[in-house]
Amino acid sequence: MTNFVIRTGALWLLVATLTLGALALGGCGLTPQGDAVRIAIKEQGSQAYDEGLQNSQFFICHAASIGSIKRTYGTSNERAKEYAAFCLLTDAESHIIESSAIGRLPAGSNTAP
Repeated sequence: MTNFVIRTGALWLLVATLTLGALALGGCGLTPQGDAVRIAIKEQGSQAYDEGLQNSQFFICHAASIGSIKRTYGTSNERAKEYAAFCLLTDAESHIIESSAIGRLPAGSNTAP
């Protein structure tokens, strides 16, 4: 009985190893199915990355608090302008960020101390 259990376990291990090996070869593109899998992952992956980037931009431009924006982008006039350009802000909106940077800069300086 013990030999039967060992042989059955060894057989299942062999089947699992062969299955994983076939999946690995398929994922590498060495088979027609592997090409299809890679294409599907590439397309779905790019869509997920695009959505992630859109969500990040939404959070940076519309969901972050004004205090965190001022602390991060209000350290210099240049950073404030970059933020305004990235978020497509109007002149009035970008002035809020720039004015927070101007108040902390030494005269004639374009970067924070």
